[in-house]
Amino acid sequence: MKYLFVNGRLAIQIRYWEEPGFADGGARIELRHVSQVEGTQHRAGAAGCTVSPVSPGGLWRADLFLHLDKPGKGCFHHHPNFAADDVGRRDFDEKIGRDPRRWIEERLRDLPALLAACGGTDVLESVDLDEHHRALPLMLTAIEQCMARLPAELARRYEATGGK
Repeated sequence: MKYLFVNGRLAIQIRYWEEPGFADGGARIELRHVSQVEGTQHRAGAAGCTVSPVSPGGLWRADLFLHLDKPGKGCFHHHPNFAADDVGRRDFDEKIGRDPRRWIEERLRDLPALLAACGGTDVLESVDLDEHHRALPLMLTAIEQCMARLPAELARRYEATGGK
């Protein structure tokens, strides 16, 4: 399940993710560019949007992950600088590990600062910040849902392997 919050030319995508090649997974939160599309004939209900892929079009990513092979051990990080059509390196800010929920809420609550830090000020003028703040509780619930899924996945795998 992906949760998508589109506001102006900005999309905030939240989903459960397991990183291929790594033993970690959990909630992935991404800021991406959006293109508004009016369709072939402009009439009420015909408009839509296109959410850019991470490359190009991505702005910022946070991964609130746990290690799949080490239950309870966090792998909380963010990707502050997308470059060369890639998300760039993982930044393990120690504040994320202390309280990942509070950390992500603070980032999303101060959207102008987050967009300034990741080079996304070009979309800020299109964002209705009042609407963003009204939607923030829904975003945080989506993040909680994605983070809560991880223990269920671990339990399922544990049972499937006979407790190994």
